[in-house]
Amino acid sequence: MALCWNLVHAVLWTTACLFTADVRASSCAELHTPSVVVPFGSQVAASCYIKEECSLTKDQDFHVKLYYNNILIHSNKTSQDTRIYEILITNFTDTRAVLECHVCLSDYCKVVDALEIKASYPPPVPQNLTCILNLTKPITLLCKWDPGQKMLDIPTNYTLHIEFSGSERFIYVPAPGKHFYRVPRAGITFFNTMHVYVMAVNAYGNSTSETQELWPMKTAKLDAPQIQRVGTGKFGCLEHCWRLSQTQGWITRSLLVEIRLKPMDGKVLDREQVSSRKARPTSTIEVCGLLHGMIYQSSMRVRYDTGPWSEWSHPTKATTPMKAPTGRLVTWLKLLGPPVNKHYMAQLLWKPSLQFRANSMNLSYIVSYMRTPKKKESVCVTELQHCSFQLPVGVSKVSLSAMNTAGKSSSTEVAVYRRKELDPVRYLHVLPESEESVLIEWVSPSPLITGYVLEWKASWEAISDSISFEILDKNQTSLVVSGLEPYKPYEFSVYAKYKEGIGQSSTVMAYTKEKAPSVSPKLKFREFRPYIELSWDEIPLQEKNGFITGYKVFYWDEKNNTRVIDIEGTQTSVVLKDLHPFSMYEFLLMTSTNGGSLNGSIVTMQAPVIDSFEIVLFLVPACVGLILLFIGVFACFSKNECLKKFLWPMIPDPANSSIKKWTTTDSLLDIPTFKEVKEPVLVYLSHFSLLSSSESELWKVDKKLKSSKWTYDRCKADEGHTDSSHDSRTYNSGQMNESVPYATVVFAGPYRSQPVPPPAYLRSDSTQPLLGEEEPSSPLPFKMCPKVNVSEVDHFSTCEENLKTVQIKGSLLEDFPMLRSLETQN
Repeated sequence: MALCWNLVHAVLWTTACLFTADVRASSCAELHTPSVVVPFGSQVAASCYIKEECSLTKDQDFHVKLYYNNILIHSNKTSQDTRIYEILITNFTDTRAVLECHVCLSDYCKVVDALEIKASYPPPVPQNLTCILNLTKPITLLCKWDPGQKMLDIPTNYTLHIEFSGSERFIYVPAPGKHFYRVPRAGITFFNTMHVYVMAVNAYGNSTSETQELWPMKTAKLDAPQIQRVGTGKFGCLEHCWRLSQTQGWITRSLLVEIRLKPMDGKVLDREQVSSRKARPTSTIEVCGLLHGMIYQSSMRVRYDTGPWSEWSHPTKATTPMKAPTGRLVTWLKLLGPPVNKHYMAQLLWKPSLQFRANSMNLSYIVSYMRTPKKKESVCVTELQHCSFQLPVGVSKVSLSAMNTAGKSSSTEVAVYRRKELDPVRYLHVLPESEESVLIEWVSPSPLITGYVLEWKASWEAISDSISFEILDKNQTSLVVSGLEPYKPYEFSVYAKYKEGIGQSSTVMAYTKEKAPSVSPKLKFREFRPYIELSWDEIPLQEKNGFITGYKVFYWDEKNNTRVIDIEGTQTSVVLKDLHPFSMYEFLLMTSTNGGSLNGSIVTMQAPVIDSFEIVLFLVPACVGLILLFIGVFACFSKNECLKKFLWPMIPDPANSSIKKWTTTDSLLDIPTFKEVKEPVLVYLSHFSLLSSSESELWKVDKKLKSSKWTYDRCKADEGHTDSSHDSRTYNSGQMNESVPYATVVFAGPYRSQPVPPPAYLRSDSTQPLLGEEEPSSPLPFKMCPKVNVSEVDHFSTCEENLKTVQIKGSLLEDFPMLRSLETQN
């Protein structure tokens, strides 16, 4: 089946090729229209004639089809015997269309002829016709118009028509392709009405522009006038003498004149003043209402009726007559700190009020005060609008006057308020309004307020030259301050005014608008191994462009491992501890404000490393310290007893011990040894003091002991010794000593001839050693009788004449080994 279909397709393709070749060999049809270019929207008739010699139609049953832009259109035969087929297009609305004639055999059609038809419009109506009179030689009237949309391949001709009030008419033909024409002087009337229009013509019709009613002189642009002289006839006025250019000097009619005057002093309101009026050339124009003593720059321009303005003339300068200053000044007086040497440091600010007139270019101010009712003292003469001076304590008013070469203004009295400890305003805040203004608001602190003073200054400029102020009413707690520079810091202060003084100031700093800082700080590095400290300086105030909200430090190593550290706005340094030795790092500091951020330059640095010398410096002390620690620990464990006795010396408790237990070795363990003893040392705390003295010294000691405050009753002592139940005998002392010796033995000769000393051995009932009591309770003192053999005595007792050695042996002498060592032989 597919093979059969391919064969049929090949036969049809061969037939079509033969058919096409035959058509190309000889024309079979002719397509005809009255014109290939027709008006847009008109009717178009076309016919297709099939020739008899056409090979396609010989002995063939055929039919004809006509197509308009590939759209089949019904056709009719003109006669049954002829071969002409006709069509009619009632509305040709395409700018370009193709008409085709097809001969069809069965289901196959072929184009035997084709024709392209174009549609065209009449020329568009010319628009925006204007004419301007040129008064420079040669005098011409230049007329221009807009031709509208250009027609394709259709030539259009234009003509300029000028008609006067009479029957006179002029027709001017511009050059091909030009849409303007210069009418010569012969076809122009300056002060009469002219009617002007343009006509466009092409092959399909014509069109005419709107007729313009023209007064030529009203279209003329005059040359710039010339100011011949500016005079000063009276106060506040300038007289201008002027004329037209030489080529236009023939004009004598009144012209509209405009004079622009601009003051040349930037301190005064720098605004232009324009005066308009009608005047004839060569006349004098007087302009009044000017400032006195001011240099003005004058320029002038003219026009005829509603015509265009001329250019401004060359400027001319003149000075108005000078007068003394008038009006009052707005003042603000501040006392800076407490008085020193009976003088305040004062600062006076002022500005002109709306009624103030300087009346001169050079103006100075005089600040003075009355020291006495008849003596006025000037403290400041300046051309600025502020003054700082010393004010005596007793002065209550300050006087301010403005002065020029013509005179001096009336004085402005300024009261001096000395009390400044009054309440300030509350909740002062600033809100940006625009790039050049801010809104300042606050809350009144007291109903006794009489007004406010708002003061602001540029923080980056000199304080004395940039302070501005505004005096406000007591009911006004907000103000919009304009004329500020964006991205610059300003300091705003508000003072509350009371009847008795000025309140403390409330100050806040603000920006009208913020953006990223202009510069970024430069990073500084400081090594203290193994760390790095990054630091930077603060950005200058004029380059911050806003409040610094913080910093960010970015740093990354060779492997692009990035870390970020956020830093508060007040901090200007950071220590980095996570750096790897021998690694190269790149650092970047980003500075941020509320308006944006700025990145600084990238700085590369290697992380600090520890060299061999530093390793030795670290390791040697560490090793020595470990060795000493080891030795100390070893010594502690090996010499436990010695260390224990050194740190915690054993002090016997006399209440829970006896002399028998106090061996000489144990009692002397805690006594430091001295290489050289120059004086006898008295040993306390359970030790016997053995003093060897001369007879004279012994006599002094004996006398001293006899005169001591210790009281001794021998009978009571004997009773107390014999009866243990009455051992609570006390010895009174006038003053208790902090330390009480337990035993003192004094000897200077043979033991048997030693005198009996006063009692010196006391035993305390307290369990705490070395502590005295308010009422000490000690055993009775004992003394040894010189005639008794020490070896025969085994306890202390009183010396009686009938004392028997056998009866008093109650205890062995071994209980007192130290006493035993003192035994002497006859």
